[in-house]
Parts: sequence; structure tokens; C-alpha cells
Amino acid sequence: MIRINLKNKLLFGFGFLFFMIILLWIIGGYFIYDLSNRSAAMLKENYQTVESTRHLIQSIDELKNQQIKYFLDQRQLFSDSIYFQNKNTFNKHLSDAQNNITEVGEQLIIEQLTLTYTSYLNTFEQLKKVNPPDSQNIFQTLIPEYTAARNLILDLWDMNMDAIGAKNRLLKSTAHRAFVIISLIGTFCFIISALFFFRYPRNIARPIGELIRGITQIANRNYSQRLNFQSNDELGELANAFNSMAAKLDEYEHSNVSELVFEKKRIDTIINNMKDAIIGLNDKNEIIFSNTYACSLLQMKEPALIGKQATELALNNPVFNLLLHDFFEKKPTDFKEFKPIRMVLNDKVRYFTREILEVNITKTGESRPIQAGYVIVLKNVTRYLEQDEAKTNFIATISHELKTPISSLKLNLKLLDDSRIGQLNQEQLDIVKALKSETNKMLTLTSELLDLAQVESGNIQLNLQTISPLKILEYIKETTENTAKTKQITLEFNTKPSLSKITADYEKTAWVLINLINNAILYSPSGKTVHVSVAQNEREVIFAVKDFGQGIEPQYLELIFQKFFRVPNTREKGTGMGLAIAKEFITKQNGKIWAESVPSQGSTFLFSLPIAPSK
Repeated sequence: MIRINLKNKLLFGFGFLFFMIILLWIIGGYFIYDLSNRSAAMLKENYQTVESTRHLIQSIDELKNQQIKYFLDQRQLFSDSIYFQNKNTFNKHLSDAQNNITEVGEQLIIEQLTLTYTSYLNTFEQLKKVNPPDSQNIFQTLIPEYTAARNLILDLWDMNMDAIGAKNRLLKSTAHRAFVIISLIGTFCFIISALFFFRYPRNIARPIGELIRGITQIANRNYSQRLNFQSNDELGELANAFNSMAAKLDEYEHSNVSELVFEKKRIDTIINNMKDAIIGLNDKNEIIFSNTYACSLLQMKEPALIGKQATELALNNPVFNLLLHDFFEKKPTDFKEFKPIRMVLNDKVRYFTREILEVNITKTGESRPIQAGYVIVLKNVTRYLEQDEAKTNFIATISHELKTPISSLKLNLKLLDDSRIGQLNQEQLDIVKALKSETNKMLTLTSELLDLAQVESGNIQLNLQTISPLKILEYIKETTENTAKTKQITLEFNTKPSLSKITADYEKTAWVLINLINNAILYSPSGKTVHVSVAQNEREVIFAVKDFGQGIEPQYLELIFQKFFRVPNTREKGTGMGLAIAKEFITKQNGKIWAESVPSQGSTFLFSLPIAPSK
């Protein structure tokens, strides 16, 4: 749920009202400015043209009167100065009208007026040259041209007067629209303001009233009092804080300090009697407790440890410095791997495993846990490592000692099966065949045990060299094909001739590939095909062996590489060590091995080895 605090609510409310006021101001100012501009434009454009047409009519009427006086033998009344003054006046206002064209068609009228007026003046000048003047020509030519020019002026007048009327109506419409819009916005602002006025005071006053009553109950030692109103603002946080405070006061009120002290002493006694070294740190990495065994390892007494900074103590105590190795660079979950720490104590080598536990607690009244510190646990595993080493040596010795008699037994069985020694009946041949099978199993088991002992003791001798993957395939091809023929399995090899060379141990890599192919043959039904492929990417060459057997369940894909593990409900029985040894051989060569499988559709075992660096 989105949290909106009280401050944001008030800011939103008053900000909205402020925005609406600004909006009203902007809209009102816009319409007033628009009306003012439209009125000014109408006065400047159309009324100026109307005023010009009025002067044009006066000027052309005066020109006509002067011309009539001239032709009616009243030349003595004709005034050149008045005539030319009216011509100038006409030309001036005609020029003003040409420079103030505002309506469609106004340009055409002015052009016609200019032509008609020019023709009218030219006709007068021509008639002046006729002596005596012909009155008939005057009324047939001059007067009609005057009338035409005057009518064009009137047309110009009417056009601008119509435009003034239209613009006046438009101004009234704009004013009415502005009034409606401003009224609607004002009404909306009034409604919102009324909602804020009647709603917000009540929403604030009610929680404050409940808080006052709750504080009164707490003052009267009624610590079970709680605030029940729900809100996503500061008032809701205040209610949660009040409820948390009341819960802690209630807890404190009902707690028994002596019981807490007794429980602390009991826990301290249990920790001090544990056979593991235990050191506790708080969230500031200060030591808050250390049991007796830990103090003996650090060769310090508990009072000297309590309150010390872990980093400061690590500088002065080499044992503690060893315990804090990589502590601040890793997460607590990174210390789960089994990595014994070697220490020399009293001139004796001791091995410890380190486990770092992160302590998280949830305070009363709160929902989220917080990190409260760490607990460092040291377990002495010296005896277990010594026993494991003895077991490894025992397995290596036994495996080595068993190989000689088993090999001898295998040789004797081979001689027994030789017809030159003597003929055996069918029952005896079956017994010899069974003994051969069991002898081979025993020899395989002892070889794997010997390899496993070398792996566990770290005595694997790797002969790393730069070799071609195709050479390994050629090496194992004949052996695996013979094994496949016995079960009517077809081996299909898919490789590319341009594979890069790899850095690997030739014999051990071939052993791993043979083991994977033999497993695929073992778990494949007769008549199926096993695909062996080699591919590469930028850094490594990948070997893959794919079969179409019963497959492996997803939960077992990681376990099959552990010693002595076998997938439940499998038809074939093996030692459970081949894949464990294969994993050790590949990982020791900086490679990786893994399996992919779909139940009832088959499995694919893959391992990769790094490409040899170019010279």
C-alpha cells in the first residue's frame, strides 16, 4: 500500500487550491487579454478603414462638385487649390485603406476603386480640352464613372461595417464562454474547498483524541491499552509507535529481573561447559562473551576479552587473527564449506573447523528482524582428520596388497580356461566364467579404491601436457567399441577435425571418458545408440556422452558424484566410486564435470578441460 504522510496530504490539498486559484487567474487573464486584443484589433483595422471610406466619399463628392462648376460656365468659381487638395486627401485615404486590408475581397474592391478613380480623373482631364464643353458627354461619361467609384467606396464601407458586427458578436461569444469556464472552475474549487474544510479537521482530530485517551490510560498503568485506527500517514506511525511502547512497557511490567539473571547464568554455564570454542560478537563487532575453551585457545581470561573490538584484538593475538581471516570480506553463509584451520598449540598441531552464525532478533512490537551480532564456533576435528588419514592409508595399503593375489587368481583362471591344460565340461566352464567375472569386479574395485586413496591423500600425480582431444578419442575408441558389442550397443562419435588442443593428463582423462562410456553402455537397453561428442567454445573443450537409458531424477544429479552413492532402483549394481574419482581427476586438471538428464529419456554426462594457451 502506498504511504501518503500527513504533510503530503496537507500540501496536496492546499497545493490543489493554490493551483486552482492560479488556474483561474491565468484563464481570466487570458480571456481578458484576448478580448482586449480583439477589441483593439477591431478598432485599429475595421474602424480605420471605415474612417478612411468616410473621407474618400467626402473627397470624391467635393471633386465632383468642383468639376460640375467648371463645366457649367462657372470657371470663375473653380478653385485649383481646393481641387488638388481633395485629390491629395483622396489619394492619402485610399493609400491608408490599401495598407489596412483585413477582410477577404477587400483587396479586389480597392484595386477596382483605384482603376475607376483614375479613369474618372482622366475623363475629366480629357473633357477639359473640349471647347466648348459637351454637356452630354459630361453626363454620359464623367458622372457614371463618379457614381461607380462612389459605389465601390460604399461597398468597402459596408464590408468593414459587416466585419465589425461579426467581430462584435464573436467578442460577446468569447466573453460568455470565459464567464462559463471561470464559473465552472470556481464551482469546482468551492466543492473541493468544502470537502477539505469538512473532512480534514475530522480526520486529524479523531486520531489525536484517541491518542490523548490512550496516553491517559498508560499514565494510569493500563499497559494493555492500544490504538486501533489505521492510517498510512504520520498518525498511523504514531499509533504503531504508541502500541510498540505500550507492548514494551507491558512486557517490562510483567518481567522478573531475578528470573532473567538466573537464566543468563544457566546459559553461561552451558556455554562454558561445551567442548567447542564459542565467541560472541555484538553488532559493533565487540566481544560480548567467550567460553572457557575459547579463552584457553586465545590464552586470555574472559574479563580481558569482554568489550574488546574484534579488529583490535586480532592485531595483538595471532590465534584470533587466524579466526577472523576473511571474516569481514565474506558473508556468514560463505563459511559453511569444510576448511580446517591449522593451529600449533603447545607444540602440537591441531585442526579446527570454523562456523560463523549470524544472530538476528525481532524486537517486541516490531515485525522486521535486525542483525544483532555473530557467534564464532570452533570445533576440534584433529582426531577425525587423523582417523580419516588412517582410513585412507589403510585403504591404499589393502588395495595395493590385494591387487597382487587378485591378478594371480585372474592369471590362474585364464590358465584353467586354456584347453592345453585340459578339457573342462560345460558346468566347469560356467564356474570358471563366473569366477572370471567376480575376479574382474574385485580387480576393478581394488583399482578404484587405490585411486580413491590417492585422491583423498592428495597424492594424485598429474602428467599435464598439451594434447589433441581427437588423440584421446582414438585411444579409447577400440576398447569401448568392444565393450559395446557385447551388449549390442552402437557407439556414434561426433567430432570436428579443427578442435583446439587441451592441457590435460592423457591417461586420467582417457580413464574418465572410458568410465562415462562404460556407464552409458551399462545403463542402456540392447540395440540402443550411445553418442560421444566433442565440441569447444572460446575457453574450453567439452566432452559429452549421451545415452537413452532410464535417466536420473533431478534430485540425484548432484549426489551421483559423491563416494559410494548409487541412484535408487537402478537395475545395474556398481561400486559407486567411479564418478567420484572421475570428478577428482577432472577438477584437479582445472576442469568441470556435470550431468544432465530427463527421466525415462536418457542422460548426458559432460566434462570440460581448458584449451591449451597458444605459444
